Amino acid sequence: MSMSYRVSLNGPDNVGKTTQIDLLPSSFTIGKVGGLHKTDNTKIGELHRQGLLRQWWWESSNEEFIRFIVGALARRHLDSMTDTLNQVILFDRGAAMFEAVVVAVIATKSLDHNLDNARAAFQAILNENHLQLPRERLAILLTHGGSLDGSLKITLNREEGILDERYKLYQFLLQTEMQRQERSGVYQHVIKIHTTSSIGIVQDELRKVLLRYTGNRLFTPMLHRLDNIYVISGLSESGKSSVAEGFCSHYGTGQAFRAKIVYFNNLISERLGKGIYSVPEKEQAQYLLHELERFSNDHYWLKIITIESMHRYMVATWLKKWLGKMIQIIYIDTADVRRLERALLAPEVIAENDRLKKERGVELIRSDADLVLDNNGTFADTVNALLRFAESNRRRN
Repeated sequence: MSMSYRVSLNGPDNVGKTTQIDLLPSSFTIGKVGGLHKTDNTKIGELHRQGLLRQWWWESSNEEFIRFIVGALARRHLDSMTDTLNQVILFDRGAAMFEAVVVAVIATKSLDHNLDNARAAFQAILNENHLQLPRERLAILLTHGGSLDGSLKITLNREEGILDERYKLYQFLLQTEMQRQERSGVYQHVIKIHTTSSIGIVQDELRKVLLRYTGNRLFTPMLHRLDNIYVISGLSESGKSSVAEGFCSHYGTGQAFRAKIVYFNNLISERLGKGIYSVPEKEQAQYLLHELERFSNDHYWLKIITIESMHRYMVATWLKKWLGKMIQIIYIDTADVRRLERALLAPEVIAENDRLKKERGVELIRSDADLVLDNNGTFADTVNALLRFAESNRRRN
């Protein structure tokens, strides 16, 4: 039987629960379990696969709804009990949140929309059917907006498509119930997300909480050993490798490591058993982040990593969104005539390589770069300009 420490991450819809779980360290000692609809051998999972979950959600009787939800929770809990490897298992939403979901659904369907009556009906059905919700050892709540109105506004603004009045009512009731739970101390820890809280800041706070409760040393802040990661992009033969080499040489191998994106992508592909480019770009960014964490932990003396030849715009964008100022995107800007003068490749080969890079979004990377570095002068001028930028950036941080 598993002795894993079970944790759930809860919060309003669109608060970022799934993203935060995805960003937690990737390790065989840390298990991550998705929502109930992803649980095999359950009625909820079957309805989801058939595309009938939303219809059933509102048309089922209260008793059937509760039995299916509790059954899926029990199956997920039992599956985790057979896990003997993971020291920590993280659930995307836990028993307390699903209790709030059930109460909100019952209240939405009722004529009076009364949460107290819905809560009493829920408890009566549990008692009549001898049902019990399996609880996690630690339930963490993420909140945003600072108030019920503020939280609802964020949740609804992040939804896609047209929202009907029933859904808006359900969200109001759900978040009202979750705030009641929060006041009642149902959640052992609450993380409040402010307007100034980046995804990376929330992730580091979550890791601190998990480290304190579980004692697992993997839950240290993201890439905490590093000062900066410099992503170096640009068109073919623009001087990316030369600039990165000169930059890293200044700091020496005791502080800086120069790598091409293909180095990390090959490691990721080997772990996946398939090519990294076969997965969506957000997942590519997640895998790259986890690989960087492994590399940084193994090479704990390093303070700087440069990554050359990142041309996929959304990968760079996701990393920037998660890591903030720690990651600096540098675009090497070199005139076409200078690139052709310096190149060992034929002009038609350079043109084809440029075409592929542009398809992947290298020009968008240029528009969002932290620094567009002019490489039309001498090599020393370019490297010194990057060093000045790096030092000023380190002082600001």
